Amino acid sequence: MSYSVNPAAFRSIFAVPSDIVDKHIRLANGHQLKVLLWILRNSPDKPDLNEMCKALKITKDDATDYLQYWVENGILSGNNNTYSESQNEEAMPKVPKAKEPSPVVNTQSTDETVPSKPSSAEILTRLEESPEIGHLFNEAQMKLGKTIGYDGQCTLLLIHDHYGLPTEVIFMMIDYCVSVGKTNYSYIHTVGKDWGLREIDTIDKAAEQIEALRNTQTLWTEFSKSVGITNTRPTPKQMDIVRRWSEEFKYKADIIILAYEAMVENTGKFNLNYMNKVLANWYQKGYRTPEDIRNGEIEFQKAKNKPAKTAGGDNASYDLEKFKEQSLHSELKYERKKKK
Repeated sequence: MSYSVNPAAFRSIFAVPSDIVDKHIRLANGHQLKVLLWILRNSPDKPDLNEMCKALKITKDDATDYLQYWVENGILSGNNNTYSESQNEEAMPKVPKAKEPSPVVNTQSTDETVPSKPSSAEILTRLEESPEIGHLFNEAQMKLGKTIGYDGQCTLLLIHDHYGLPTEVIFMMIDYCVSVGKTNYSYIHTVGKDWGLREIDTIDKAAEQIEALRNTQTLWTEFSKSVGITNTRPTPKQMDIVRRWSEEFKYKADIIILAYEAMVENTGKFNLNYMNKVLANWYQKGYRTPEDIRNGEIEFQKAKNKPAKTAGGDNASYDLEKFKEQSLHSELKYERKKKK
């Protein structure tokens, strides 16, 4: 049976680069082709991502993943952003009088060389070399419930080849990401990189890590509900800070809330770094319960009202405000425990 284009269809046309058919029709998946065709037809210069997502009934996270394939292959121009971690952090709510949330300190080294993404040809070569990579893509696709396009394949290959996670650990990691509702490739890459740097490369280590993450998530959920924070899914960087409160300090939500109140009183804005410093000072001073903190405040008040002799013999009151300043803003020396 022969086919021909109905002449009536040429009444309205738009340009499609030849390379899309010549080089990419076999490599690109259906979703990647759809987003490109929509852009070429509707807004080739300044695509409206929201309108495209509405028309194609896809999420913004998925759309950026699909578009990244065309950016990487030079068909589209873009800034190479894929709904990044920093965009997620901007969604953090502000407390009253807040201007904007303060940035969270990145605990990872900034000196690490960022690996380059493999090309489409390199991905095909890896698929031919290792049936395990094909299994990784297929299983990840089933777990995520969406097609694994170029950006997803790059993410999984980097986690497997560069960060050294075996496929069974990657599957456990993806299951965790799905369980917390974060399935965009930027988040998966961040978690995979973190696990690789921590050498979480066995099933037992992965299970232990997931349990710790869930405990941290529980602590965050209890705290955020109590103070009215609507974001129930902190970023990986924020999770690192909260995890320290849970695992190292062994603090519960009641003490986290007290630190939050101190933060609001002194800064008027949401700042996890400030809370972290408050909690670290309390921990260093031996405060383990809310009662310890209250008793400490009582002692501070007594010290404030108790006359004290200066070097010249004059009486002076203890400056509580100065103590608070020292307690909350003094530099901390924290050393990460060495791995055994």
